[in-house]
Amino acid sequence: KTEHYKRNIPDFSVDKVIVGGQYDELMQRKIRRFKFAHNYVDRVYFESLFLTATKEYPPQWDIIVYPPISIIDWIIRGPNHTQHLAEYFARMYPRELLCPFKKKAFTGHQSRRTKKERSQIRREYTFNKKYKSLIKDKRIIFIDDLITTGYTAHSLWRLLKKAGAKEVVGYFLASEKV
Repeated sequence: KTEHYKRNIPDFSVDKVIVGGQYDELMQRKIRRFKFAHNYVDRVYFESLFLTATKEYPPQWDIIVYPPISIIDWIIRGPNHTQHLAEYFARMYPRELLCPFKKKAFTGHQSRRTKKERSQIRREYTFNKKYKSLIKDKRIIFIDDLITTGYTAHSLWRLLKKAGAKEVVGYFLASEKV
């Protein structure tokens, strides 16, 4: 997966992309149930995907991070589901867990954007400078549910690298077919 995103985003700053599975119908149902209905019944399934992914790239990190959601997303669908995924991961592999990013308050949902619109997503995120000393020279694991075009992950990885992260590896539950 890493090479695919490097071909599509020339300055892709990720060190490695690890994906648990394909975004097929089953995965779509599980993620939608988790994301929008807040049904955590699939927690064991998600944890098993993370465990499988760690066999490919064994845990060697200092901090676990996850992407923020906008205020509008919080109003529409409630708590940040990626925070819950990162908490699952942190229970399996205890490390410091944080979200060092901020997202602009009223941004549109990514699934409704074109690839060109997604390429501009970096403008929607900022890095909270109070975390810079925690990130500097650390190996970071970035947790998210789905990677499609790679632009969100790329934008957040760039912020982490700029803050001095030594290595940034992304663990995702699924990716669209590439």
